[in-house]
Amino acid sequence: QNGAAFELTSLRGTPVLLVLFYGTCESICPTVVRDVKKLEALLPEADRARTRVVLVTFDPAVDTPPRLLEYARTHNLDPKRWKLLNGPPEQVRVLANALGVRYRATGTGHYSHTIRISVLDRNGAVADHSDGLDRPLEPIAKRISSLLEEPDASAH
Repeated sequence: QNGAAFELTSLRGTPVLLVLFYGTCESICPTVVRDVKKLEALLPEADRARTRVVLVTFDPAVDTPPRLLEYARTHNLDPKRWKLLNGPPEQVRVLANALGVRYRATGTGHYSHTIRISVLDRNGAVADHSDGLDRPLEPIAKRISSLLEEPDASAH
């Protein structure tokens, strides 16, 4: 959202909630963002402070850095904890494949896509997923807290 290059590896050492989305979505994606905010609120304050959220757009031609910045402001996303990213379509596709997220343009400016919140551990490995809407968020919050309790494997 700041127009600067960003590497996901820079988030090593902290759990990450990662969602693929597109900013012009008016139904599912805003609901998922609200769910991530609810998930954050379920975390104890210390755990919330140590967890990052990354939203990656699969519509980078439309979701430019200025639009992502506006999206973050409109949805009151704390820039200290939330990063909104775009990137070359081929890199986004590689990330989506690694997370098991499928998406395709519908030809009407919208996308059909997997609804998934991915949890990355402190080393960047996928630790868990939460799929769909209307799912309980407490198990994911507990998983994040458990990741913060585990010894940091990168410290050895």
